[in-house]
Amino acid sequence: MESLAFWFIVLFAGITIYRLLSRRATTPKARVAAMLRRYGAFARTGLPEAECLFRLMATRSGWSDLPHGFLREIIARLCTKEDVMRFISLTEDCGHVKQRFPGIAKNTDLNQAMAEVACLLAQFGYQLQQEGRLKEAEFVQKLALPLSQDSYFTNLPLADTYYDTGRYADARPLFERGLAQLEKFADGTDGAAQPFAPAACLGADADAVKLRASYRGKYEACLRATGSSRR
Repeated sequence: MESLAFWFIVLFAGITIYRLLSRRATTPKARVAAMLRRYGAFARTGLPEAECLFRLMATRSGWSDLPHGFLREIIARLCTKEDVMRFISLTEDCGHVKQRFPGIAKNTDLNQAMAEVACLLAQFGYQLQQEGRLKEAEFVQKLALPLSQDSYFTNLPLADTYYDTGRYADARPLFERGLAQLEKFADGTDGAAQPFAPAACLGADADAVKLRASYRGKYEACLRATGSSRR
């Protein structure tokens, strides 16, 4: 009986340790570390950075079924290998790779496709921002911005995060660029922007007119704080 009890304890301990290690292996930090190791293996073959990142992305579960042009465009816009890996980790955690990207990637207009991806990230970042989780919001918003630099939903939320954390000089150019885009949308003059309405890319209760007033007020505060004149 003692022997049976001993082996039962050993088995229970083994299962517990395995579960703990499995959870640790799937944390974002562990996932990025694993991707860095795999990237290093590709880099040692002499391939350029962009190609190493493409092979890293294209050989992951879910990503391998997506069009290569779609993957390469994401890599080109994110620029650094660190951001590419952060993007991979974040979108896998959100379920976008298997649930949303296959549909988006069918769009042959890569600018439109990248805007749709940025919209997904912007929505998540805005949610974090509304919850006061500014550090996490900034992380997501910084990934969204290079994917669609000329969209109000990538510029303005990040500008708002910078504003709320006292970085007025960083916020000002983003407010300037984003407000110019939101003006058209809030006035209803940019029909092409309808798929990217605030309710879709920010929050269900987001209203273009109210957002414009709020962001403009913060932009004016940035001008005063940085001693800049209004453009």
